[in-house]
Amino acid sequence: MDIFRILLTQPLTNLLIFIFAILPGHDFGISIIILTAIIRFALWPVFGKQLHSQRKLQKLQPEIAKIKSQAGGDKQKESKMLMELYKEKEVSPFSSCLPLVIQFPFLIALFFVFSQGSADFAKNVSLLYTPVKNLAYIKELIADPALFKPALFGVISMAKPSIALAILAGITQFIQTKMITPKQKGKLDAQTKAVNSMTMLFPLITVVIAWGLPAALPLYWTVTTLIAIFQQWLVMHYEVDQMEKIPLHKKIINRLKRNKNEKKA
Repeated sequence: MDIFRILLTQPLTNLLIFIFAILPGHDFGISIIILTAIIRFALWPVFGKQLHSQRKLQKLQPEIAKIKSQAGGDKQKESKMLMELYKEKEVSPFSSCLPLVIQFPFLIALFFVFSQGSADFAKNVSLLYTPVKNLAYIKELIADPALFKPALFGVISMAKPSIALAILAGITQFIQTKMITPKQKGKLDAQTKAVNSMTMLFPLITVVIAWGLPAALPLYWTVTTLIAIFQQWLVMHYEVDQMEKIPLHKKIINRLKRNKNEKKA
């Protein structure tokens, strides 16, 4: 546990408090948003690979449906044919697991950072590095912890549950899940129906869990999901090879030019 604290909890706490100290207005909620964005963009390449794999899998849906039809309910035959397809197309159906594994330690660490940090500033002091402690605003808080106001825009307390942020976290997760759910025409099989059910169930579970947690956590979920939605939009609108070879600014310019030409036509 000490290793977890040294490698994740303590550095993240110091980064959060540092942002909070130097941010004009010292808005704790905005500090959480900035920290969340930093972490999400730092992990951008990892999640990018996951999304590229998901895009490839989406393109394979017609062939996957065909294989299921040919297998005629023989699960062993179906699995063998699917593995051959994945090997031929150089796609791993398990590629989405790695980003989840990488994100999980950060989620646990941020749970402690936001829960503890927003509740009582005095609990943060023992985790702070000397340079952070010596910041003028932090010295004031250490001298008088009552000055600490963990709120977003001075209105929404980050230390107490927020129904609005809990619902917003669920809505953004629904949008994200809907974006990556393969669209199928015709009669849906049992597996597809189950996936569609999860599209509704997971956001609902998020709302239920976030309902009773400090608002700092659903705020984190909402921001990281919004960034994920933006990243998914980029991947879904550009070919995998383009995403890997063409600089981002050129992709956006090319996309705008195509949209302009389509309107003229």
